[in-house]
Amino acid sequence: MGGIDLSINICGIKLKNPAILASGILGCTSGILRMAAESGAGALTTKSISVEERHGHRGPILIEPMHGVVLNAFGLPNPGYRAFMEELKELEDINVPVIPSIAGRNYEEFVEVSSAFEDAGSKILEVNISCPHSEKGYGGVPIIAQDTEKTAAIIDAVKESVSIPIIVKLSPNVTDIVEFAKVSVECGADAVSAINTIEALEVDPILERPVLGNMIGGQSGPSIRCIAQRKVADIAIAMKRKEIKKVPIIGIGGIRSGEDIARFLLLGAEGVGIGSSILYDDLDTFDKAISGLKDLMREKGYKKISDFRSNALEWMI
Repeated sequence: MGGIDLSINICGIKLKNPAILASGILGCTSGILRMAAESGAGALTTKSISVEERHGHRGPILIEPMHGVVLNAFGLPNPGYRAFMEELKELEDINVPVIPSIAGRNYEEFVEVSSAFEDAGSKILEVNISCPHSEKGYGGVPIIAQDTEKTAAIIDAVKESVSIPIIVKLSPNVTDIVEFAKVSVECGADAVSAINTIEALEVDPILERPVLGNMIGGQSGPSIRCIAQRKVADIAIAMKRKEIKKVPIIGIGGIRSGEDIARFLLLGAEGVGIGSSILYDDLDTFDKAISGLKDLMREKGYKKISDFRSNALEWMI
């Protein structure tokens, strides 16, 4: 395996490899974050943390209605940032970057949480404006990431309150994700991640009701990988054409293998987020995916990721 350099740089922060624990599945305790680091993750994104403790939605909160289709409606459960700070203190000795993901109901809450994490020593943040099941039930109310004005207001407020880089997590549940990437970058986003889960629901024909406790949820897993690739490509092409300022893209959606990581890197992503595959492979998913990426690079004669990043994108320009 020697001679292959998997390291990447996102907003001045060096990662040993591009496989980042995505926010959502794990990440509220120091113990599980440490286990992910020991399993080979290049960086660790926490679950989205809010001002006050959130208990999340009632169950069922996670189902697999068919193979490769994962539906969840957790409702952003977390202990609140004050309690979570104690968990972060337990991770000061690890050599893997921790990326707190922050959430809020308005810009004041986003500012409060982001400022607290910077004061605690965080070097980078993910701003989650795009969870499709953050609120209860089927209300039809657009999330922040489906409204350009709200998106701009949140990013402006966070950027004014912190000096560290921010990654804005984009929603696929919009007409044009490029429009929202552009707004995010123009307002100061230092990187973007794409995509969050896709709005979805499942119905039980016997009980004649939605299966998830929250009725609606977000779809993830292998079933959304090709959709996520398209969204990442759209953003990367806009950056290539200089319609948007170039910033790092973190590709997220159905990534499970080394080949999957390569697919997103070939479309211009700087790194990738891995989440739902933990349900299939446990935390071994990081070691398996990274080993697979190394094997693929060796077969292709690549020594570093920049040797092949964006190669597939060139066919689309």
